[in-house]
Amino acid sequence: MRTLAEDTSPEMEAVQIALWRKKTPAQKFNNLVSLRRMSKQLMLGNIRRLYPEANGAEISRQLLVRCFGQEIANRIFSNGELLVSRKEAAMLNEMQVLAMVVEHLEALKIPYYVGGSVASINYGEPRLTNDADLVIRIFLWHIPQFVKALEEDFVISAEALQEAVKHRHACNIIHIESAFKIDLFPISDDDEMEINAFGRRQLVDLEQAQVWMASAEDVVLAKLHWFRKGGKVSEKQWRDVLGVLKVQGENLDFAYLEQQAQRFRLADLLARAREEAGSIAA
Repeated sequence: MRTLAEDTSPEMEAVQIALWRKKTPAQKFNNLVSLRRMSKQLMLGNIRRLYPEANGAEISRQLLVRCFGQEIANRIFSNGELLVSRKEAAMLNEMQVLAMVVEHLEALKIPYYVGGSVASINYGEPRLTNDADLVIRIFLWHIPQFVKALEEDFVISAEALQEAVKHRHACNIIHIESAFKIDLFPISDDDEMEINAFGRRQLVDLEQAQVWMASAEDVVLAKLHWFRKGGKVSEKQWRDVLGVLKVQGENLDFAYLEQQAQRFRLADLLARAREEAGSIAA
């Protein structure tokens, strides 16, 4: 059996997992918000030390460059100044931002589910993440209304979303006030793994809102898929898989997992992950 962290013993990891299993989804995501807040404060302190003469706008720019890179930072800034929302609203945390996007998707009757790292945090190991993934079944005629609903509070491009729908690749939207990024993954009827996951999605209470989330089994399958697609080198994807397997344990539907892993040619990776995760009772 492999532990999630090299500096943690199997005995102490078992204690951690027992504690994680007791947490509600809302408690897990409140921890995420706290981790992101602490990380942001640490980065801001370092930026202020490196650039003591920088004004507020430049400090914000440097923070965005660290979080997302120069290209995305430039999209948030216009003519050297930080774009600001036209609304006079309190700063929202990351889960409130996610809830805002979900509310607009539901209003427009665009099916969705939360996947990626946010879903793996719900089912597995708590960790820091800079974004949320939404798998959506969106059509071109949805886009004008969707963009109009979000453009006041988000950096969003109708053209980028149209290209993503046509060519089935991800595109990003960024909440201006919090700089929280949401990756949108438009799918079609040909995307069998994701369509299958829609049928098994679960409604999860985050306190700020109830959101549809991929099942634990479908999170494992998606993570294995992206791990293979990325050349089997992503330690983050692999650790997320192990985290879900360890924390969910016998609660997982392994018959479904094995069937789908065989169907999508992931059986070898699932077998390896189960071996590394070891036998941990639910």
